[in-house]
Amino acid sequence: MNEKQTGLMLVGVGGGGVGIAAAAAAAFGAGMQAVGFDTDAMTSRQLPGGLMRCLLIGVPRCDGRATGGDMVKGRTAAQDDVEAIKNALAGTRTAVVVATLGGGVGGGATPEILRALRELGAHTLCFAALPFELEGPERRAAAMRALPLIEENADALVVVPLDDLFADAGGYALADAIPRAEAMLAAGLTLFWRLVLTPGFIPLDVETIHALLRQSGGRCRFAVASAEGAGRGVEAVSRLSRSALLGKGTGFAGAQAVALGVLAGADLCLAELSEISKRVQAALPGGCRFHLGTMLDERFAGHVHLVALAFDAWRDAAATAPDVKSGDETTMETLMPLAGDSRPGRGRGGAGRSKLSFGATGRGRFKGVEATLLNGEDLDIPAYLRRGLTLDR
Repeated sequence: MNEKQTGLMLVGVGGGGVGIAAAAAAAFGAGMQAVGFDTDAMTSRQLPGGLMRCLLIGVPRCDGRATGGDMVKGRTAAQDDVEAIKNALAGTRTAVVVATLGGGVGGGATPEILRALRELGAHTLCFAALPFELEGPERRAAAMRALPLIEENADALVVVPLDDLFADAGGYALADAIPRAEAMLAAGLTLFWRLVLTPGFIPLDVETIHALLRQSGGRCRFAVASAEGAGRGVEAVSRLSRSALLGKGTGFAGAQAVALGVLAGADLCLAELSEISKRVQAALPGGCRFHLGTMLDERFAGHVHLVALAFDAWRDAAATAPDVKSGDETTMETLMPLAGDSRPGRGRGGAGRSKLSFGATGRGRFKGVEATLLNGEDLDIPAYLRRGLTLDR
């Protein structure tokens, strides 16, 4: 299977997001499909030639300049060019989207680009980087305002506080810490590509990845760790569990599902892989689902790299699959758009996610609780859902 056949696409939004996507594409090597979107013409001019495309959006509105931190301008720039955005993303089945928040395009355009991907039928994992605390409360507040809109439109969202990312990168001088932090984030961004295109002992196929995103239910965390030499597997697992990106001192606590990628060279032996898997599973909370995939690449010879995605919510497959009746008729609940959701109902898992988290056929937070029934109606489900009403945004 080649990269185009997988339908995988890396998407950078805004100057910071495009820069991170470019670094990830460079770390992966030739063959990765990547595209960026920004209002600032300087972003594309600063990219190494041939690494990735960067499309200019909102030209009549921004005239090839940055938005000056205006998220409304960033959002309308994406809305102005939504058809061009869709054309650039055509054929995408799985998109990994990366943006830095606190500015105008990352916070404003990212929800619109995620919505465009959703309308194209793509599954999305979004990495949203929060500003450093030293950047001040205003940028932090702008980033926090953008997060709910991004979460509403992404299948899964990884929030990456830059302070925690650099804490994991170590106490190096800034010139050394920046590339180390970029490499760690690139490992998370390129995980799907590596597992699908260069599988090792245990492959993780695209359809399994789709199921993970479909059932993830929103927020997730990621962490990266590596080690070399004797006992490298044990040491890598220990470092992974201590990652600040998982939450200071919490490890995998609260995770409902974990996908672990093990990246190594041909010197990785089955006993070593078994030890890594056993120790990671021992660190997971009870009932946590575990998915393992391996990648063998000689560039990793002598090292073991672990990349984990920890999903903090989970919906059973039955609750995310369309309820099909005779004649292939989909139920009204599956097709019904929920409040605050602009995506057309298509019966795919995760469609119409609301704060109450009612799935297409499930009972959300009321699962496992005896239903309150009156005249055959479940009163625990809001009236607008029971009656098929669409609420204005």
